[in-house]
Amino acid sequence: MLGLLVEYIMSKKIFIKDTQSILFVCYGNTCRSPMAEGLAKKKADEKVVIESAGMVSAFEGAQDEAIAVMQEFYEVDISSHRTRKVIDLDIKRFDWIIPLDSYVFEFLKLNFSQLRDRMVLWEIEDPFTQGYEMYKKCAKGIQEHIDQYLLLNSSD
Repeated sequence: MLGLLVEYIMSKKIFIKDTQSILFVCYGNTCRSPMAEGLAKKKADEKVVIESAGMVSAFEGAQDEAIAVMQEFYEVDISSHRTRKVIDLDIKRFDWIIPLDSYVFEFLKLNFSQLRDRMVLWEIEDPFTQGYEMYKKCAKGIQEHIDQYLLLNSSD
């Protein structure tokens, strides 16, 4: 039963409307979530609020490899990204919260249990300290999730 629930949570499609807001959350807000934020902003209308945060913020901005991959392969600039912790945000204002691995998902369920129905788990491996090729693989996985699960309207 738990496996079916996790599969449902991971495969839930989100229809982007003008008034929606999406928060991507990873561990440190330096790799996956800023990349997801940048890629989702590229797809969505500018009226959609798309942000990112982390469980912790050990660094001030996005990792150099994340910045380079996003610019080289996706023409997305995340160089001005500044990290922030999810606990410092008014998380209730987001329509959708996308934790980027099960560890982050469990943290969010524990700390924001009232928002569980707004959470959609995406399992994206953390590329931190694993080299440039892993950042490319991570960005590709995020792009595939965005293409598959973030739909611009009900006809997509």
